[in-house]
Amino acid sequence: MEPVPAQQDQVEPLVPIPRGQTAIHRVSCSRPIALAIAEGLITKTTDVFDYGCGHGADIRYLRARRIRANGWDPCYQPKHKLMPSHVVNLGYVLNVIESPSERNETLVRAFALAQQVLIVAVRVEWTLADADQYSDGVLTSRGTFQKIYGQTEFREYVETTLQKRTHVAALGVVY
Repeated sequence: MEPVPAQQDQVEPLVPIPRGQTAIHRVSCSRPIALAIAEGLITKTTDVFDYGCGHGADIRYLRARRIRANGWDPCYQPKHKLMPSHVVNLGYVLNVIESPSERNETLVRAFALAQQVLIVAVRVEWTLADADQYSDGVLTSRGTFQKIYGQTEFREYVETTLQKRTHVAALGVVY
């Protein structure tokens, strides 16, 4: 029996990507965290785990409001442990992972940690100047990867991967 050729979206890239360069220095909380607070998903009685926390701005923001928050990031907080929590935030992580199989694994791992809700956010319907096609996304002029989703594509991707229905909170944000 001959092996089945990989589909285009399953081809694994060969170039190492500096993912840490995509982490944004924030002075306030991210949009997905702000939405979850506004909708009452994050309160002083919930604990939050930021999966792919980057420089930790969301964690600092939440802790300053006396909300229990922890996080992990493969570049900036690799020694922190992955922790089950009421709310898990996977904010702007999937769109910077150039490997489709790793992207799927990351989504499934984050979902497994969420005891009540998983927040997933990606960049959608956004164009990049000076970007070259790479795998199923683009390489930016800084050498970082971005998978740019359409809103429907994003929602369907999360629902198909997790086999769960989502609630669309905003453009590029689902629970």
